[in-house]
Formats: sequence, C-alpha cells, structure tokens
Amino acid sequence: MPKPGSPLIVPVLTSERLILEPLSAAHGAGMFAMWSQAEVCRYSGAAFDLSGAPIRLPAEAQSDSDKIIDFFVEGAATGKRFRWALLTGSDRAFAGAAGFNALGPCAEYAYHLDPRFQGRGLMTEASRMAFDWLRARGGCSEVEAFIEPANAASIRLAGRLGLRATGVFAEGAERHAMVFEKA
Repeated sequence: MPKPGSPLIVPVLTSERLILEPLSAAHGAGMFAMWSQAEVCRYSGAAFDLSGAPIRLPAEAQSDSDKIIDFFVEGAATGKRFRWALLTGSDRAFAGAAGFNALGPCAEYAYHLDPRFQGRGLMTEASRMAFDWLRARGGCSEVEAFIEPANAASIRLAGRLGLRATGVFAEGAERHAMVFEKA
C-alpha cells in the first residue's frame, strides 16, 4: 500500500461491458449530463469545491460539475480520494462515476449512475471491480458506504455487494459496511 499523501496511481479497469478510467476533465460533458439531473442529486448530499465552497447541485452549468472533477483529481494527486469514470465498453458512453472518498484500513465507497443507464447491472459490475482493486491494493480490511434511508436502489446495490446496514448514521445517511475476508 502506498504511503499516505503519495499520489494515487489509479488504474484503468476493464470488463466486457465497462471501462473504469480515472476521472478527468475529459469526462466534463458526461459529468454535467449526470449531475444536472435532480434524480442524481436527490440522495448525494452536499458537495464542496477545493476551497470548501458549496457546489450548486443539480449543476446548472458544466463549470458546476467540473468542480467535482477538480475535487477528485486533486484528491488523487494527494492520495486522499478519487473517482473512476464509468464508460460503456461498446461506445465509451459516460454512465457514471464511482470511487473512494477515503482510503485506509476502512475505505469509504461512493457511486453515482446516470439514470439513463440504470437497470443494467453496470454499477454492480463496476463496484465489484473497484472492490477487487481495493483488496489487491492491500491495507484495507473494511469498506463502508453512507446511504440515505430513502435511497432504496442504493441500499439494494449495497446488499448485492455484501455491505450491511450498521444502524450508525452520519448527516442523515446510514453506514453500510463489510469486512473483507482474509485470503
């Protein structure tokens, strides 16, 4: 596992249906298309730019969602956090973003899917790839996600991934967690 504060080397992950590549400015149009939808923002919680100022959501201009990209690009450069862009393998269409808000012994996972791609199992597939990467990276024994209780689809996804509700809440979201099995 890399030293804390070291830049993250975020790999490209692929499956037959998906390409997960490090989120960058190249994904600006897709991020705006996703974050401009109220449905995506409904359970996402507040977002803040690099200076700590709130980001307007739903995004009204691409410059709003570009601040989210900047936040995660800077996070990867400082070893704190990152996102992958989820692209369809067939045509490289931007389907969503997923990654880690924090890395360490307990990693915090977060994900957002453009509603046009829901119901295809893409986020389940992407999340399994992300968890496999996290296990192989080492240094992490538990993964958690914070999910609003009304977000039934996200709760179902967490269950498919093996995360279970803990009864612990932060800012209105319940912590779902799983301990990685030792190899």
